[in-house]
Amino acid sequence: MASDGPRLQCTTFTSILVFVFAAVAAEAQLSTKFYDSTCPQAASIVQAKVDAIVEGDRGLAAALMRLHFHDCFVRGCDGSVLLNSTDPNILTEKSALLNNNSLRGFEQIDEIKMELECACPGVVSCADILALVARDATVKVGGLSWPVFLGRVDGAGSFADEVNGSLPERRDNFTKLVETFAKVGLDAKDMIILSGGHSIGQVHCGAFFERLYNFQGLNITDPSMDPEFAVMLKAQCPQTKPFGFMALDATNGTFDSTYYLDLLTNKGLLESDVALLSDPLGVEYAVKAVMDPSAFLFEFGMAMIKMGNIPASDPYGWRKHCAFTEPKL
Repeated sequence: MASDGPRLQCTTFTSILVFVFAAVAAEAQLSTKFYDSTCPQAASIVQAKVDAIVEGDRGLAAALMRLHFHDCFVRGCDGSVLLNSTDPNILTEKSALLNNNSLRGFEQIDEIKMELECACPGVVSCADILALVARDATVKVGGLSWPVFLGRVDGAGSFADEVNGSLPERRDNFTKLVETFAKVGLDAKDMIILSGGHSIGQVHCGAFFERLYNFQGLNITDPSMDPEFAVMLKAQCPQTKPFGFMALDATNGTFDSTYYLDLLTNKGLLESDVALLSDPLGVEYAVKAVMDPSAFLFEFGMAMIKMGNIPASDPYGWRKHCAFTEPKL
């Protein structure tokens, strides 16, 4: 199921593969000190790599954060989103319709994994790398730091057909969003706060064409959209360019609470974003985020900790390469 990619290379890397396996119960506790004795430099290695990656391409901050989201919502936080397929008849998560040609950052995760394997062979899981990277990428573009609890076990399974119905989708209404998050143990507040991840990143223009050009099949613009904003969108995203890109909020590239201000001033893009304001709870937290941006940044970190604790449904072990698995020895 997972492809035999190129072997990791480094000067200290031996030819003997060292695997660490553990039977991990679903209720197992993660710890911020998990690697203190086995790889104390793990967090600093990841942070340095992420800083360099985002400095080279600021847009990758959103991509790296998004990988952690997409990983945890399918099979739990087990690094399964990173696996390649070896069988054309069995596609992995990254090849699913919602992910294919949408997710990026895989090569950067491989780079980070390689450096960690050089320093601490067979120790740091891919799932933990995703959790650390999501935090560090967010901080690099303006977010507040949060403690990352570690000790996740990588999975060996990854199936494209499990993605649909597991991830929130761009046309979901408030009720559907709440239901999707509840499946993985997250509540409505978590959903509203984690939606703030759209503070950074871009989206294909076609993702909001219905609202812009054919609202409810009437060939009109969504009347709830700010008229001047709609004019700007049409100039940036004509119907002939569905694969063009548009920033998800007005301060693209900076993690802040502007996403919520955009929603409150009728400048949201996706139906799922606008849907937050269809419920009083969504309005409440959007207003709070705008009135107290620092509190939002703190709440976002707390919600990320909670999301990062979604247990793996089928833990396998620590993978030597994040894109493929090898038989247990």
